[in-house]
Amino acid sequence: MTSAPNAKDRIERSTLSSIVTERLREMVIRGDYEAGSQLSEVELADRFGVSRGPIREGLQRLVQEGLLKSIPHRGVFVPVVSNLDIEDLYLAREAIEGAATRVITMSPAHAEVAGRLEAIVGEMRKAAGANRWSAVADLDMRFHRELVGSSGSPRLSRMYASLIDETRAILSVTVRYPNRDDLVAEHGDIATHVAAGDIDGALASVARHFEITIESLLRDREPQDGENADPA
Repeated sequence: MTSAPNAKDRIERSTLSSIVTERLREMVIRGDYEAGSQLSEVELADRFGVSRGPIREGLQRLVQEGLLKSIPHRGVFVPVVSNLDIEDLYLAREAIEGAATRVITMSPAHAEVAGRLEAIVGEMRKAAGANRWSAVADLDMRFHRELVGSSGSPRLSRMYASLIDETRAILSVTVRYPNRDDLVAEHGDIATHVAAGDIDGALASVARHFEITIESLLRDREPQDGENADPA
C-alpha cells in the first residue's frame, strides 16, 4: 500500500543517500507497503525530490539487510513472509540475545544491567495495565536492545540492529503485536535471572520467551497472498 506524495515527504536534493536510506527503512518497517509490493525507483525519487541514484543505493542497502528482496530483471519487493521466515528470524535473535545474556550474567556489572532491564519491565507493566499495547511494543524492543547493547559487543549490536528492524517490519505486515498477558512476566523473568547472576536460568528464560512468542505469532497470523512464492 503506497501513500500519496505530499510536501512533508520531499527532502532536499543535497541530502546524503544515508538519510534517504533511513527514510526508506522507516517506511518499510511501519508497513507503508504491503507484502509482495514492488518499490519503484522513479516513484520514490519523485516523492523524495531526489535523483534515482540515492534511491537505488537505499533500496540495495535494505536488500542487504533483509528488509527488501531483489529479484533479477524484475525489481525490488517487500518480502512475502512465511512461517519459516518467522522461525528463522527468532532463531537468529535467540542466538544473539543468548550470547549477550551469557556475557552480561557473567559480568561483574550484571546487577546494574538487571536494574535497567527491570526499570523497562516496570514501564511495560504500567503500559500493559492501561492497555497501551503500542507502548508495550516499543518498550519490548527497548528491553531487547538494552540486553544486547549491555553486552559491550559492537558486533552483536550491529547484527542485532538489522534483526530488530526486520522484526518490526514483520509485525507491521504480518501480524498484530502479541498482546499476551504473560508477556511482561517473561521479560521480568529474564531480568530476575540476570540480577541473580544465574546464567542457566537467564538463558532458559530467553529461550522460553522466544518459544512462546513464535507459537503466538504463528497462531495469530494470517497467511499472506503469494506465500511460498516469489512476488508477482
